[in-house]
Amino acid sequence: MNEQTFIHETRSGPWTCTIYLLKSNEGDFSAVGDIAFRGRHRCKLVLCRPDISTEAGIAILKQQCISWIEQIEQAGKPTPPASPEQIRKSSPTDQP
Repeated sequence: MNEQTFIHETRSGPWTCTIYLLKSNEGDFSAVGDIAFRGRHRCKLVLCRPDISTEAGIAILKQQCISWIEQIEQAGKPTPPASPEQIRKSSPTDQP
């Protein structure tokens, strides 16, 4: 499986996007784009298109990843919600 990774810088910090090419029929394009922020997976985008080159498919999927990131940034929600484990660690301990 071939992969390409790129970084998209935003005001919240760098986002990492990795595009994994999937097997498809000759002349068709299939790939998955994984988006992560601060080491945590945030989104998986899939693109399957007939009759486009690998280069064109990667460019389209890369733009879709960037568009998704920008929507999250505009909504003001770049960081994923805290896990229950993180909440427990940050809560004050009860002392007698």
